[in-house]
Amino acid sequence: MSKLRKSSKQKLYAGCIGAGMVGIIFVGYLMVNTHQMSEIRKQAEVEAEQKWKLNEQEQRTAKTGWAVVRDISPGEQITSKDLKGIKVPGSQAPSNLLANRSEVSGTTAKIELKKGSVLTTAMITADEPTPKDLRNRELKVVVLPSSLKSGDEVDIRIQFPTGHDYILLSKKKIFRLEGSIVWVTMNEQEILSLSSAIVDAYLHKASIYALTYVDPQFQPKAIPTYPPNAQVLALMNSDPNLIRVAEQKLSKQLRDSLENAISSSNNVISTPVERSLSEEIASQDAGATIEDAANGIVDSRSEEQDHKEQTKILTQGGSSDPYAQ
Repeated sequence: MSKLRKSSKQKLYAGCIGAGMVGIIFVGYLMVNTHQMSEIRKQAEVEAEQKWKLNEQEQRTAKTGWAVVRDISPGEQITSKDLKGIKVPGSQAPSNLLANRSEVSGTTAKIELKKGSVLTTAMITADEPTPKDLRNRELKVVVLPSSLKSGDEVDIRIQFPTGHDYILLSKKKIFRLEGSIVWVTMNEQEILSLSSAIVDAYLHKASIYALTYVDPQFQPKAIPTYPPNAQVLALMNSDPNLIRVAEQKLSKQLRDSLENAISSSNNVISTPVERSLSEEIASQDAGATIEDAANGIVDSRSEEQDHKEQTKILTQGGSSDPYAQ
């Protein structure tokens, strides 16, 4: 009986010890888990505080912008009804963000704007929409300044032999230049005025030339003064090919003038050394010519003498046999 009690006590002690160890492990796990949860909570609180501070800072530095409330096509005007004020965080606001409503209202869209697009200076222009009749025109009949380069702004003028000088096209930007050919943009009225001037220049020996602006950023655009000739316009209407013929003729005259200038410059002897060298070469050529002529005379005389001797031999002794005795 005592042995049984002793065995039960041992088992009871072992169970208590096991339960105690399990309890210790569980308590340790709870402590570790509680510590980890506390660290996670603290980290979450720190992150939340940082986000709150960042959000508060962005709210303080937020910029006012304007977004469109409808889709707008390129070239379409933006009105005040198309705008809605928004707040853009400072970290996300572009440097060219438009903040004032007056800067946006009445402008023109450069590109297609979707509903909700935040407007920047690159998306709009204060200029008027591109006119529907604006075209690129190639000019071959204009006398150009030697220093002209692409991007310069010029007035194109016409000068008559009488001395009358008129502004034909005002402050045109040269967007392309190839030799003596330039490209500019013109509207329909300017195209007709240019056509009239080309025919005028063809009929009356006038000159069409270009002058560059000294400071185009500050100098205002000149007012065209050329009056299209009513008779020229009527002549153009009666013969549609006249403008093409006149332009070709003027282009040919400009080319002929250039060729003559080049030819004249090539024929000019610029220095005394070149003149003396040219004279020496000419004298040498003349001496060679005289010598060749003299040699020719000597050769002709010797040939004539040989011919006489042969004739004498052939007729000697009345025989035609040169070997006859």
